[in-house]
Order: sequence, then structure tokens, then C-alpha cells
Amino acid sequence: MDVLCFGGTKNGMAVGDAILFFDPQQADGFDYRCKQAGQLASKMRYLSAPWVRMIESGTWLENGRHANGCAREFARLVAGLPQVQCMFPVQANAAFLQLPQNVQRGLRERGWRFYTFIGGGARFMFAWDAEPARMQQLAQDIKELALAG
Repeated sequence: MDVLCFGGTKNGMAVGDAILFFDPQQADGFDYRCKQAGQLASKMRYLSAPWVRMIESGTWLENGRHANGCAREFARLVAGLPQVQCMFPVQANAAFLQLPQNVQRGLRERGWRFYTFIGGGARFMFAWDAEPARMQQLAQDIKELALAG
């Protein structure tokens, strides 16, 4: 891996991303490209300060473990349901499910929002502040709809 883009908002921060170059030569000119693209805040230290605390305290790891754990538990809860198939192994904070149209429609009628792909794939994302009870309710709603046929 040469570069890591670390999203602050996905980890509970108000704004900002951190870009880490593991090969310093690849970072040559990056600051200029950011400034040219309008991505340089005039008071960058205000955006950088929360990063220091987030990393030093280990909060970023706790938040990531929580989000990733919710995605894994969600996939476990819906595994084996008729017409429901996990499209990929859960490796982060997302679960991708193959769902029939009636299940997708039923979820939306119950107020759930999710992104769908051509062919029926649905993406479910879990964040640093995901509530386990809500994740479990989502899995329960999928179960009810899948079993209803």
C-alpha cells in the first residue's frame, strides 16, 4: 500500500480527511495540488487538532472496530435467509446483500434507506455511531420480509 486516505467524518469528526503517503516521494507536489483544487483551509491547524487527539487516544480504532463489528454482526444475522445472499465477505463497515425487489420495497416502506446497484445488490453501511439495536431491527425486518416471500 502506498497511500492511505483516512476519512474523518466516517470516524466521528466534523470535517476533514487525512492522506498518508508511505513513500514520501509520492507526496511530492501533493500540497500544491490540494491548494490548486481549493482543498486547503486557511486555518488548517483547526482541522488538524482533532486528528491528533483522535489518533493519540485510540478513538479512531475503537470507532472503526465498532462500525466493522456492526457490519459483521448484521451479515451474520441475515445469513441463510431465503432470497438473501451476502455478495462479498464483510471486511470493513459495509455489507453488500443480494435482495429481491419485494424485500427492497418492503424495507423502504418501513423507512430504511440504502443504496442499490443494477442487478439487485444493496449496500448497508455502518458508522462509528451505529446503534446495535437499529442494526438488529434492520436485520429483523429483512428476515420478516424474506420469510414472507
